[in-house]
Formats: sequence, C-alpha cells, structure tokens
Amino acid sequence: MRRWTIGVLALVAGCGQADEPAASVNLSQDDPILPFPSPTPETMAAIPTRFVGSWDSDGAACAADPAGANRLIVTANALRVGERDLPVRGITVADAGAIDVDVVGDRGGITEQRRYRLALGEGGTLDMNGDAGPVRRVRCDAPAGAEAAARNAIALNLAPDGLQTVAGASSRSIAFGSPSEIVLRVVEAATQTLPERSQNKDCGEGPLDIATYPKIAVYVQEGRFVGWSARGRGLTTMSGVGIGAKRATVESSIDAPVEETSLGREFSSGGLSGIYDAKDNVTALWAGSTCIAR
Repeated sequence: MRRWTIGVLALVAGCGQADEPAASVNLSQDDPILPFPSPTPETMAAIPTRFVGSWDSDGAACAADPAGANRLIVTANALRVGERDLPVRGITVADAGAIDVDVVGDRGGITEQRRYRLALGEGGTLDMNGDAGPVRRVRCDAPAGAEAAARNAIALNLAPDGLQTVAGASSRSIAFGSPSEIVLRVVEAATQTLPERSQNKDCGEGPLDIATYPKIAVYVQEGRFVGWSARGRGLTTMSGVGIGAKRATVESSIDAPVEETSLGREFSSGGLSGIYDAKDNVTALWAGSTCIAR
C-alpha cells in the first residue's frame, strides 16, 4: 500500500523576502506586478503581453507602410486596425490560451461594438477572428510592443513559504494561504500561459486542485494556495535553487541535509524539499502541500 505524505508549509524568514507580512497579500489593480488583475476567473483587465505588438499579413507588408490596411497594433487596452483606433471595453478568457476582446469604435459617426478573438498560432503568428472572418498575422518589428511587454514582465521565483514576484524594482511575497484566484493570475501573468486543471482526490488532508503550467504546478485547497512543485528548468528561488541546480548551489544558500527515502536522495530545508540524482543535480523541487506518493 502506498503512503501519501503531505508537504507541510514552514514559514521562514530570510534575505530577499518582502517587507510586508508573509501571511497577507495586498494586491490591487494598480499593483505593478499584476498587469491584468481580474474580478473573476473569466475576465482580464488588460490584454496579455503575449499579444501586444504590431502585426501584418506578411514580412513584406511589415516592411512597407506601417499604416497599411492590414496592419494590426495591439496594446494593453486598445486595438488599432488599419487607421481605426478601437478602445477595449472587455477581455474574456477563451479556450486554449485565446482571448475575446470587446471593442468600441466610431464609423461615420455611428458607434459600433465588435468582438475579436485573438490566439497565438504556430511559429508565433497571431490568429484574429472577427466580423471579417479569420485572418492570420505575423509579428512585425514593434519597439512599442516590446517596450510594453518589458514593462509588464514579471519574474516569478520559488520560495519555501510560497512564491515571490519581481517586476522592475518591486518585489512581493505571495504566501501559502493566499486566495488562489490571485495566485493563479500572477502565475498566468508571469508565464503568459493558461494552466491545465486537474484534481488529486487521494491526499490524506483532502482533495487538491492542481493548476499545471509549463514550469510549475500550483496546488489549491478550498480556494487557497497551498503548495507548488517545479516542472523542468526555468524557475528558481532567489538564490538559484531550481531543477538542474547543483548540490553545491543548494548548500551554499540553505542548510539542506540529505536523507535516503523511497523517493531517492531527498533534501529538505525550512519547507523546501527536493531530490538529487546520482550526479548531485536537483531533479525535483517542491514546497507546501503537494501530496507526494511514497
């Protein structure tokens, strides 16, 4: 019979933590780390940065007139189609990472409301479906779009007691116990992807809902953020501990004794746990409640 072990949160204080109490999250629409905080899981307050930029029918059109009829410019809160500026009035999450954008425009003194669906296609193309039917656009050189993306960029870091975000000079701790809606929106903003949803009902402390992104799985219980596990390379703690890190990197920043367990060569420190392979590389990393089978 398998025994299920629940990783339990341990609150730790250390260098790099935000000044605010770790047990609370005070995120508002004006917070710089949230480019599109949402009042509900289905809506957004701004167009995600993966869509921001200048788009046209092909490379030749990109190099020609920037105000051509097929030029599409996407900003955080407006679309420009040809010479028409269309302010955004609503953004709704659609399937497979797409979004539905409601805009209002003026045509000959008549106010028109339209909805466009934006989705990223293969090779970084943009698929837009609106009143004229589906069209595909390629990305042009767009410094304005690049600058907007850079302004909205969020660096996501792992922490023993939750997650940390860095946007420009601002940093914020998001502790276990925070509302899951806020946490998932932050991770979505940082990864520019939507998660795959699943549930593990076999955990000793009750079912866990799981939101799986390309580089991290976020664990939720009763609407609260309770754990995370790293998935592949890319995300690390502030001190560089992540999948693929060397044991020397881990031990230079935390005191993490190694123990032989059913999972392998397991290390643990203040709520952060992981596994080394035979070459002392980190192959798994998690914190909080993740319901690991042993």
